[in-house]
Amino acid sequence: MRRRLVIAALAGALSALLGAAPAHAIIGGAPAPEGRWPWMAAVLNSSGADDDFEAQGCGGTVIAPRRVLTAGHCVLGQPSEGLEVLIGRTRLTESGGRRIRVRGVSVFRGLVSGRQPGLDAAVLVLAADAGVAPVALPTRADRGLWLDGAPAWTIGWGRLNTRPSPGGNAYYADRLREVEVPVVGDDGCELVYGGGGEGVLYRSAWTMCAGFAAGGKGTCYGDSGGPLVVAGPAGWIEVGIVQGGDGCAEPAYYDLYVRADRIARFALEPQLTLQPESVRSPRVLGRLVAGERVRCTAGRWRGSPAQLTTRWLRLREAGALPVGGAERTHRLSAADVRDGITCAVTAANAGGSAQAVAPPLTR
Repeated sequence: MRRRLVIAALAGALSALLGAAPAHAIIGGAPAPEGRWPWMAAVLNSSGADDDFEAQGCGGTVIAPRRVLTAGHCVLGQPSEGLEVLIGRTRLTESGGRRIRVRGVSVFRGLVSGRQPGLDAAVLVLAADAGVAPVALPTRADRGLWLDGAPAWTIGWGRLNTRPSPGGNAYYADRLREVEVPVVGDDGCELVYGGGGEGVLYRSAWTMCAGFAAGGKGTCYGDSGGPLVVAGPAGWIEVGIVQGGDGCAEPAYYDLYVRADRIARFALEPQLTLQPESVRSPRVLGRLVAGERVRCTAGRWRGSPAQLTTRWLRLREAGALPVGGAERTHRLSAADVRDGITCAVTAANAGGSAQAVAPPLTR
């Protein structure tokens, strides 16, 4: 859950091909006072760990009674059944606060389509009210609050040191940490990143920077999806979502944040498009005989209406080998019969994508 990745791949894949969900964290900060950031949420992969410290992979913020804003790469292709959010607790290994189930996931449509990959945002729809006042999202009138040099804060439970310990370990915060960093204007950010490079994307229309040229303070592994906030006339305003960067608080490299003003309308729109999720896996129907045609069923899906595509896969020791086209039926070859065959169905809509794999047809 805590491998650093700036932008996740759009399509889901077979479990053997999937990487762990990425994350990001705080370097050079201090423990956050109890209750200072009541809308801060820990995004938990509750199906993959026994306790909240191990389950935490990303940060998020409460933006409405039943909505948490996070980074899209934290949840793209992730079933909501395995996601929860933890609100109202500062130390992950203690009790208290509220652990709330996620009912659905909606990823920003520009990230899903690939047309605006820098707008790496998603909304988690909760099964119950968060019970805290939400953080505000920016409007056009707030633009002057995050000009070059403006003081801002970023928050998270992530990695405490930029490099592994002498024993080769990476240690993450148990207690929520905070750090104050200056906003870096478009000219300063572009001077460092240009248009971006492999694994790092910078566009001033989608992305903003914050941090120190000297390094030493900023984000690192464990807090993707967390906020960059500035003080407004009526309270805190979330102006950025932790996305990534090049290294952890390294000199001459700033942290990159999704511009929250560009996704605020999506995040608060009345009807979100929910990412599809598999309820019943597809199946391969037919006989395992060379020359025979087998058929892939669609399975059953929940979420908003989605387009389904099929992919046939021959089973190999080194991994699945794509065979045939995208048709629902497939004529078996001698190699298919020898190795076994399965199919994968991908469901995609404007809110995300997911993949389900049929049990293999083998001898």
